Amino acid sequence: MTTGLLCRSYELTCISPIHTGSGGKLKPFEYLYNSETHEAAFLNPTKWIAFLDQRGLMERFSNYVVKGAGGTDNLRTWLLAQGVTEDELESLIIRRAHADPLDTDGDKATLNEIICQTTLADGRPYIPGSSIKGALRTGILHGLIRRRPQLFRGRLQEFHTLLKNKKKRDIDFLIGQIETQLLHTLKREQKTPPWNATVSAMRGLRVSDAACPADETDSVILRKLDFTTGMEDGACENRLSLFRESIPAGRRLRFTITVDPAMLRTLGIRSIDEIVGMVHAYTADGLRLQEKVFGRQYPALFAAAKNADALLGGGTGFLSKTLVYALADNDKEARDFIVDYLDQTFTEWDPITRQRVPAHQHRAFDRAISPRTLKLARMDSEDWIMGLCSITEVGNAQTL
Repeated sequence: MTTGLLCRSYELTCISPIHTGSGGKLKPFEYLYNSETHEAAFLNPTKWIAFLDQRGLMERFSNYVVKGAGGTDNLRTWLLAQGVTEDELESLIIRRAHADPLDTDGDKATLNEIICQTTLADGRPYIPGSSIKGALRTGILHGLIRRRPQLFRGRLQEFHTLLKNKKKRDIDFLIGQIETQLLHTLKREQKTPPWNATVSAMRGLRVSDAACPADETDSVILRKLDFTTGMEDGACENRLSLFRESIPAGRRLRFTITVDPAMLRTLGIRSIDEIVGMVHAYTADGLRLQEKVFGRQYPALFAAAKNADALLGGGTGFLSKTLVYALADNDKEARDFIVDYLDQTFTEWDPITRQRVPAHQHRAFDRAISPRTLKLARMDSEDWIMGLCSITEVGNAQTL
């Protein structure tokens, strides 16, 4: 296809904190934590190793790690005890993160292990373009299914039959067939199989990374917080000892979307605005499902979510990624499939029956919605639904 590319600039605003994991984790002896200010400071790895060597602390640090750094010791306190000054520590810091003082076990010396946010070499947090494109892709699939529901009627029941026959792998194959049917719309050579990526119209959609401004490298550290309903002992909030570094609410990041209009037209999509509208509709559908169940406990959170275009990153939950509700004829059909799917996916060994059983009992407890959990973020007594963002065009479109 020979048509020119169209490039537009966008601003992504974090309505709530967003976490995109880098794959890295920091143990308590790998970051500085001030339990009085509830601030964590992350070290420049190159400067940190050089500093230990220059100060003759390499061996003592190794002994500290082996003998004492099990989650209760504090690296900052240990360094100060070795005669290191606050000014010296300052020169080693690449960025800082604020932790919620009400959600860090009081005056505990550390935050345990921290799952790191994706960052650039200069320490700036960013959201990978692949994460944004993944959300757009799901929105496109949702929109295309909604446009022609008659083509997919009965497919979810087909999935459910496979699930009951313990053929979960076949479900993934059929989902792949649906995605091929919807997205692999480019002209192909006779010998090219339809599932080949070269005939996917998604080749015509490119998304850059979304980076924070140069002077906004700070982040926040959030403890995993779930609100769960449908349990035997009633609804409750669950705080788990899992800490994620995240981009804070209110942060604005810039990125670009570049499209090949001719490729997108094979999907029936005429503009980038149409794509953003699709992901907005997908996000709104998921939020409406959750609001029916959780809206009474958190009305302000769902009111704030009305302007959201997408859910991004980790900690957003199953409903931010699934197309089951789009394929279902009604919400009950979707719920019935999901509870069985999750119960088969997450199992544990029962020593009494001597067999694997559902670990979370979705069939028993997911009565109103499945999964039965709302993923939350909390900072300084303010709550959000995790991962919400808006996407707004800025500047003028360019033809490349």
